[in-house]
Amino acid sequence: MFENTRPVSACPTGKISYCHDCDLFADLDGLHVTAVDRPSRKAALIVWVESAKTLTGCPDCGVIAVSAGRREVELIDAPVYAVPARLVWRKRRWRCQDVDCPRGVFTEQNPAVAAPRALLTRRCIAWGIRQMRRENLSIQGLARQLGVDWHTAWAAIRPLLEQAAADERRFTGVKTLGVDEHIVRHEALLIWMEVRDLHRLAVVAAW
Repeated sequence: MFENTRPVSACPTGKISYCHDCDLFADLDGLHVTAVDRPSRKAALIVWVESAKTLTGCPDCGVIAVSAGRREVELIDAPVYAVPARLVWRKRRWRCQDVDCPRGVFTEQNPAVAAPRALLTRRCIAWGIRQMRRENLSIQGLARQLGVDWHTAWAAIRPLLEQAAADERRFTGVKTLGVDEHIVRHEALLIWMEVRDLHRLAVVAAW
């Protein structure tokens, strides 16, 4: 977790309010930007966000809950202008007032932003998969751009890739499957060059 050096406000206005321009730039459904910081040029961009106050019912019994404070959760977000980004979500916590309800204290969730207990935001994962599909970027390359290790990036992306691979709807409308021999030869050449540099022997099937 980053040190608590959060600025007073993203756009000081002299009153307690949210900045429409900052919210538009961050583009996080249901969340407002409260502060932005970057400790140094080598550090990640840090964006603090929170949801607006609203009446919230217990997910179990429906009784209106009371505030139980906040809890800061750090998430890895998609890069901003090629700079690694971190989202610090000041999650609201509530307590159910029904003494007979087993729920007790609960924390707000927003599946559109991030799955419960996730380390990466939804859009960060989507960004990573697009980079793999369109730019042929490796997991290690993704991890480097996100400022995380390989295992963190792969643990978040792998479940979605497996889910997509198991969904046969992706073949809807497809009549013919083929292989681009130019791509295959190119990849084979890269593998051969890499193995040769490691002074190992390998047999590469290009066709």
